[in-house]
Amino acid sequence: MKKVEVLNLIEKISPHAKLYVKNEFEKESVQVIYASPNNNGVFICVDNDDCCIFYTIFINESGVKKSLQIIECTINEYISKGLSKEVCFNVYGENIEIIKLVRNLGFKLDMEGYHLEYQNKKILNLEECELIEKKFEENMVDSFIKLFDSAYYKLNLENNWELNNHLKNKEYFERKLIELSKLNAVSSFWLNNELVGAYIFEDDYITDIVVEPLFQNKGYGSYILKKCIENMIENNSIKNIRLRVAKSNVGAKKLYELNGFNEIAYFSEHTYENYQGNSLKP
Repeated sequence: MKKVEVLNLIEKISPHAKLYVKNEFEKESVQVIYASPNNNGVFICVDNDDCCIFYTIFINESGVKKSLQIIECTINEYISKGLSKEVCFNVYGENIEIIKLVRNLGFKLDMEGYHLEYQNKKILNLEECELIEKKFEENMVDSFIKLFDSAYYKLNLENNWELNNHLKNKEYFERKLIELSKLNAVSSFWLNNELVGAYIFEDDYITDIVVEPLFQNKGYGSYILKKCIENMIENNSIKNIRLRVAKSNVGAKKLYELNGFNEIAYFSEHTYENYQGNSLKP
């Protein structure tokens, strides 16, 4: 299988994964372990000094069945040598049988979700809204922490992720907000001096669209999303606007799709259970 064909398949897992694998190809640290004869599936390994990441995607069921034994033998052989670094396994979300196998082999789920891309390629017409938009100021940090931790509380609880993460990492979050404000990449939305919602983007990715739970289902999420898109297109000349959303966050995915985003990738990220350390999963 040609390198470009491998990269086109990996992109269906994640655009970030495609870029990472492309760079690792240049360092000669990518091994194509198995490729389906008709080039509609691949199982690869990126093994460097920092970590080892396996990627697999098969578009049809026949490719999945043929790959299962190869994947199992490869992982068992690698793990049997002992772990000196993090080992991850990123799977195309449609490959359910492979995902089951990966977890049976000792990998824990970190996150499942989608990458979406804004397809309209234009600034949306914004309806009148009573929300007042304000740029971030340092005296807003406590309000931001309350907003973000409350908006993400249910999602974090459902996925067994850390709760009140922004409060626990207040200094880091504040520094990040200050830096983002310099780039015009964060904005807040207020109603009667109460923080209702906010957005954050980094490069071409919208990382956060948050609305205080008490103010949800009032159309504010769509308004804040549209203001973010407007800023990215008009003031930052960003052409390909993307975001990542957890599979469990069904409401958010529906909101994005109703506002012009289409699914471009579907991922299921895992880390080997017995490894202790920081996660590196492009």
